[in-house]
Amino acid sequence: MRLLPTLALAAALALPPVARAEEEVAVGLPAPGFTLRTLNPEESGAATVSLHRYVGAEAEDPEAKVVLLSFFASWCGPCKKEMPYLQQLNLMYRDQGLRVLSVNIDREEAGIAAGRKMASAARATFPVLTDRFNFLARRYLGEEARLPSVFLIARDGTIARIERGYGKDAAGFLLGEVQRALGLAAQTARAARAAE
Repeated sequence: MRLLPTLALAAALALPPVARAEEEVAVGLPAPGFTLRTLNPEESGAATVSLHRYVGAEAEDPEAKVVLLSFFASWCGPCKKEMPYLQQLNLMYRDQGLRVLSVNIDREEAGIAAGRKMASAARATFPVLTDRFNFLARRYLGEEARLPSVFLIARDGTIARIERGYGKDAAGFLLGEVQRALGLAAQTARAARAAE
């Protein structure tokens, strides 16, 4: 009865391929979409946030040009320093099209509460999201979650820049990358040359 294995193989080939648990995340590829609950709904003005609200063909926010997506945990020292700076970037560049989203990957209630306190201490008005079960973190960060990790996502929904566990000059790096993504770095350079 060689027909049975042949039928099984034909049936397996006819089925759509099983989606991989982890999509490849790399510069130039589409950013994995998500919808997550916010830890700061009063300050951010939203109970949940979806990436497709800001990027992609059917983006709902017509003013959004780039999303700065950062992953953090309450136990991460550099993340504690990053949160106030993300708020500063949000205030400085929101009107130019920057949308900041920060994702807390703590799993325990105490860590989530600490993440909420970090957002409150930084007076974060951008959405601070919770990924308690790390579904999104596994997609973006893989098995090694170096924190903080930052992804810049262009208006078309592709990843423009990735920094995992960036170093000491985080402020300069983030400022330069945000300005470049918004097209402001070129404007600043032209203005400086014109002033000479």
